[in-house]
Amino acid sequence: MERSDSSGNSPVKNVALGMLGMFIGALIFILGVAVGVAFSRPGGLLYTGASPFASFPSFAANPEVSDAAAEQRGLNYALINDVINRLRTQWYGELPSSAQLTDGAIKGLVNALGDEFTQYVEPRFAKLLNEDITGSFEGIGATLRQTSAGGIQIVRTFPGMPAERGGVLPGDIIEAVNGVKTQGLNSTEVAALVRGPRGTTVTLTLRRADRPRPFDVTLVRERIEIPLVSSKMVGDGSIGYVSLFDFSQPASRQLEKHLKEILDKQPKALIFDLRDNPGGLLSQAQEVGDIFLKKGTFVIERDYRGNKKVTETTDRGIAQDIPLVVLVNGGSASAAEIVAGAMQDTDRAVLIGEKTFGKGSVQSPQTLSNGGQLRITIERWYTPNDRAIHGVGITPDYVVSNSPEDSREGKDPQLEAAIAFLTSGKTPAPTPIPTVAPTPSP
Repeated sequence: MERSDSSGNSPVKNVALGMLGMFIGALIFILGVAVGVAFSRPGGLLYTGASPFASFPSFAANPEVSDAAAEQRGLNYALINDVINRLRTQWYGELPSSAQLTDGAIKGLVNALGDEFTQYVEPRFAKLLNEDITGSFEGIGATLRQTSAGGIQIVRTFPGMPAERGGVLPGDIIEAVNGVKTQGLNSTEVAALVRGPRGTTVTLTLRRADRPRPFDVTLVRERIEIPLVSSKMVGDGSIGYVSLFDFSQPASRQLEKHLKEILDKQPKALIFDLRDNPGGLLSQAQEVGDIFLKKGTFVIERDYRGNKKVTETTDRGIAQDIPLVVLVNGGSASAAEIVAGAMQDTDRAVLIGEKTFGKGSVQSPQTLSNGGQLRITIERWYTPNDRAIHGVGITPDYVVSNSPEDSREGKDPQLEAAIAFLTSGKTPAPTPIPTVAPTPSP
């Protein structure tokens, strides 16, 4: 993967980007957008068809346009040009390149929306979005997310991969990558810094809750094959267990393959693990739903105009009748929540675990003329019973917590509760929702 150019992260240039971003963002955005749908990586529910929005009008920056006309279009070109000219003639420092100013301007506009899921991805990072859905990459074998405090947090490490072997733990905050601070970068941009050719090294500066100071971990990158699906027999050997990592392109095909192998063993019940599943493609969510659900409403979508679209499942599934428990937690998001919500609303499965993340929006990834990508929130989705989950999440039928101590000791109370429920009908005892300490900022 392409690494971030550390020369573009100096304090002087960051000041320039910040100053210009909010003022010329709208102008650069209108000049730079080229409509076109691209593929996307897992990590958010994505709209895979044409955008329902009309094309944006293409207004060129024209100094002869009156202030009144500019205000009607939402832009004050005179003010924008005034700021640019003042910075060019008076600012004590070297202005960044035109490309860097353009990126900063677009980010300023997008950030002004206040929607964390509408994002601009710079051209040097945009190819990550296509690579992730292929199911493999070169890096350290970990997944990241952006915290509410703006930090970049390790969510999960893959078994046997460099991150796990090097002692990186879920919950660690990445403060820097090879000396480049992550403050102000989103999770996709930090992932680009972490990735690189196999055999090369990368040094992470991490902050951990139980350590007073940040510390460095140096890892050797490897070729990482994302383990989308894992399966086994659990309990007394009569319960099938299958875990789905995300909803990228191969998800439903690999899941069905594993399920067929499990069903050949004639289990009396299934456990479907969607914990820490960040979501992915809407089309894959529907295909996964088809495996378990009979024909009926699967998800409801509404765009900003209020137009409603209902997506249904079919009767083709191979696991429509077998007793089922779905495991969820705070890392279950987006497409994972669509599937879990449909299971709960249709009484197809019992949900055990913790409240889900609460991402009920749909993004349309669009390629820009500079090679960057704009991911626009275009819709909200609702469960079959028309429940809105955005910012709320889905509360499982039985709340069972996994504490950090459980994880360190190799225990899994949620899985144990699911096995007990399916083998003996034992209802999980309510467990208190753990108090989460504030996430340290990078």
